[in-house]
Amino acid sequence: MADYLKVGTILKPRGLNGEVKVFSTTSFKNIRYKKGNELFVEIEKDNLLPVHVKKYSAKEGNIDVLQFEEYLNVNNLDPILGKDLLILKDEKVLKTNEYFFSDLEGLKVLDENKNELGIVSKVEEFPSQITLRVTDKNKKTFFVPFNDFFVEEINISNNYIIINVIEGLLE
Repeated sequence: MADYLKVGTILKPRGLNGEVKVFSTTSFKNIRYKKGNELFVEIEKDNLLPVHVKKYSAKEGNIDVLQFEEYLNVNNLDPILGKDLLILKDEKVLKTNEYFFSDLEGLKVLDENKNELGIVSKVEEFPSQITLRVTDKNKKTFFVPFNDFFVEEINISNNYIIINVIEGLLE
């Protein structure tokens, strides 16, 4: 099965013409929601329904409004409400030293001496910065700012990230 990325969750209808509010989780909205693009609604695990963007408009924060060619009436929306919106993973949208969050999750986190500190359990996107949530072997979590000062090396193929550990970071 191809690799897919979650780009949002369909929340509720907006108006009568099939528009839906979407909580977006993508950093590439203008690319992902371009008119004519094919997205997939995850009806259930491994059951994806293709839809095509007819219209997109950004609203406040992570809330966007989409309309799909296949759903032009509010009465037809029930099967897709509350469902995740996916897109085929496309490495071409990334620049050098950019990563999909899903590729970072699960990587081992090592210090400068290659001692294992934990595993990236989640990538958090806060207004001020992107942060790695790392869980150690004792289930304790700590946060690492995702920037050049703290992250020294990312090696997806060998499954690790090397970080610069400063006093207080692991507490």
